[in-house]
Amino acid sequence: MTKYKMVWIFLIAVFLVCDPAIAKTVHDVLVKKVIDGDSILVSNGTKDIKIRLWGIDTPEYRQPYSKAAKKITKKILLHELVDLEVKDIDKYGRTVALVRTKNGENVNELLVRSGYAWVHIYYCKEPICKTWKVYESEAREKKTGLWREANPVAPWIWKRKYKNR
Repeated sequence: MTKYKMVWIFLIAVFLVCDPAIAKTVHDVLVKKVIDGDSILVSNGTKDIKIRLWGIDTPEYRQPYSKAAKKITKKILLHELVDLEVKDIDKYGRTVALVRTKNGENVNELLVRSGYAWVHIYYCKEPICKTWKVYESEAREKKTGLWREANPVAPWIWKRKYKNR
């Protein structure tokens, strides 16, 4: 292998390890801002990264319980160090990730359990999603969070209905 190829491989490896948008697990990133119930802005010390919480969907802006979902996310995460398990990059360039607090609490799951998020029917396809669906059903039965509404509309349906308004 030539010296040039070795340097090139080294640079690619450094990029993959150092860039949180590509690395599989990223530890100790600071939550700088809560954008909405399922989107946050984090900093790895050198750059800010928009994160979309994987596998869940909270109410959209102007949808009932949107502010409540944002408030609970803010209470849990704002100015805290978290760990990210990166799943994907979405079509808006956001890193899609499972977010854990430093004590190991799964924030995505917590939002479902507390009744402020749906398990996303299109994107949550891993085994943990079945467990989350049980938690969603339990929140619905207990009328917790957004499930206090008579007929809450899932955000992916709401967006289609009100997209052009």
